[in-house]
Amino acid sequence: MRTIAPARLALLGAAAALLVSTSCGSIDQSTPATPSGVPGSAIAEMQAARDGIHRFTERFNQEMASQDAANTVYSPLSIATAFAMLRAGAGDATAEQLDALFGYPASGAAPAYGDLLDAIGTTSEPPEPTDPGATRGSDEAPAPTIVALAQGLFVAEDLDLGGEFTETLAAHFEARPEQVDFASSDAVQALNDWASDNTAGRITEMFDQLDPATVAVLANATYMKAEWQVQFSENETSDEEFTRPGGATVTTPMMNKQNARVRHVETPGWTAIALPYRGDELVLWLALDPSDETVPPPAVTEAMLEELARGGTERSAQVALPRFRIDTTTGLLDTLDRIGLTDLGGLDAISPGFTLSDAVHRATITVDEAGTEAAAVTGLAGVTSMPPQSQITFRADQAFAFVLMHQPTGTPLFTGTITDPTG
Repeated sequence: MRTIAPARLALLGAAAALLVSTSCGSIDQSTPATPSGVPGSAIAEMQAARDGIHRFTERFNQEMASQDAANTVYSPLSIATAFAMLRAGAGDATAEQLDALFGYPASGAAPAYGDLLDAIGTTSEPPEPTDPGATRGSDEAPAPTIVALAQGLFVAEDLDLGGEFTETLAAHFEARPEQVDFASSDAVQALNDWASDNTAGRITEMFDQLDPATVAVLANATYMKAEWQVQFSENETSDEEFTRPGGATVTTPMMNKQNARVRHVETPGWTAIALPYRGDELVLWLALDPSDETVPPPAVTEAMLEELARGGTERSAQVALPRFRIDTTTGLLDTLDRIGLTDLGGLDAISPGFTLSDAVHRATITVDEAGTEAAAVTGLAGVTSMPPQSQITFRADQAFAFVLMHQPTGTPLFTGTITDPTG
């Protein structure tokens, strides 16, 4: 888990502030002035990393959409961070493919991601597991917004780890080698315990099994929990119809809020609103096609993410949103192979002959009257013996896409689609 020194936190806070417009908390697309003590290069690298995540999100979303799942959720930040760790040990050909897919900054993925994670994270420890959802009472203190990010490096006892690779992961990802007996049946449980500990119990399994020849695992855990800035009232939740793509309807609990203050974006083909969480840095963007409630949700593209990162305009709105929970598991090797990551043999800087044998991404999100809790784990396992302003109405009672965004940096922490909240 990353622990941020106060001096570094202050510097990164200033750096992140340069990415924010004073009007609406969105990315400032102009070249910002650099205050004393904050290197402009660090700000540019963070923004380059963010832009790369936008491009990767579009390509990954297209691949996920082709699998025709009813509901999806994944964390672009978690996947890109895990592979940024892998990038630290990649040779030329593999590094070129990783850079092309994830848009890693030319100056180096590790330092840029180290700074980006520091800017987004709020704590070094996720909270204890809690039951999702009871609306906070009027006499209860608001809960703090939590974004906890952790990186892990688990290795076999006799693995010959590359020194530069190890130093890079320690310096930029706070990930230091932790020995695991991969020949033991306890190895999978040790990794799953790490995942559970770093997601407040929301994800209890990283791998269901490992190749017996596994010698190392690189992992990221991303966890957030936040209350709405203004919570939905449970008294206003009622069973209502939700239209699925194609026109069929289902009945689901629909949360309602009158006179909500939202950010609003309207473009040809889709419209979106952002519901803010406490603290104003995290928002949940909801996007749908208002012209036809029977169509699939709009694709989350690089252009959409750039538009959302600009923050839109503030509006008053009547909002209807279904409660939902989604849990997904995605095998990454085949998925990423189809979108350009075909060479994973050039990883000798991690250990001679090292290559990936498995890569898995698990994500979960719960949205209810109180707020949102979401978690993701990405695990990369490797071996050394295998081949390579008027009021608007926004009713999310049809298929929609969502983006849970860290607005100051414009980084999508979680994205997904809802086509059937009862599924």
